[in-house]
Amino acid sequence: MQICTFYQKGICSYGSRCRYEHVKPSRPESTASSSLTVPRQPLGSNSVSLALTARNVSNGVSTVPGVPPELSYRPFIAPTVPEWNLESAQHDFLEDGEVIEPRNVKPADRSICSFAAAGSCPRGDKCPHIHGDLCAYCGKHCLHPFRPEERDEHLKACEKKQKNLDLLKYSQEIECSVCLDRVLSKPTAAERKFGLLSECDHPFCISCIRNWRSSSPTSGMDVNTSLRACPICRKLSYFVIPSVIWYSSKEEKQEIVDTYKAKLR
Repeated sequence: MQICTFYQKGICSYGSRCRYEHVKPSRPESTASSSLTVPRQPLGSNSVSLALTARNVSNGVSTVPGVPPELSYRPFIAPTVPEWNLESAQHDFLEDGEVIEPRNVKPADRSICSFAAAGSCPRGDKCPHIHGDLCAYCGKHCLHPFRPEERDEHLKACEKKQKNLDLLKYSQEIECSVCLDRVLSKPTAAERKFGLLSECDHPFCISCIRNWRSSSPTSGMDVNTSLRACPICRKLSYFVIPSVIWYSSKEEKQEIVDTYKAKLR
């Protein structure tokens, strides 16, 4: 019968049900000499035989005859400062043991607290992150006090976004001069656009002004006079600018026109 090798290793899971023979491994005979000879290692141009049995202990350092002291075995000396103290010295810890940002981090390198930016930080004054200043546009504490470039960039983006929201709210009340409907209350998304004329400030929905300019002129009338002129003031405009918002100043109108022209390039 074959011998169960798993049993000899002590990991046979079948136990008495194993179909192989369970034989305990025989112990190897003890060697006559307890000394071991280390294989020869070349040291420079000479080879020295290191015999472990020939050690001499002097002042806590094991030495071997014929071998320089720096090549002899030295005892383990425990460090004076535990390694975990070295790691913890670089960090601050909360009461519950949570690791937070290192002490030596500059204020500009510390991140904004997302809880404080949203409105309330549960850690309060003990929070390791920066509590930002209040943004007057979005109402969040997201302005980093030590990053002026990032601060200015956020203010510009927020100001532009708030300006567009105000214009959109203002545009909700604008009516088309032809159909007299509120442009942004049209049934389809394609109709909820303004048709800006370059030379006058009368509001039109995009569908009404395009129908006006695409109709056939009366016989004997000039195309520029009958079609390209404003239906209200008769000022001549050579192109129509579609826009989802209505302007409140000439600067805003020029910005809309320039943005539209840039998209056509």
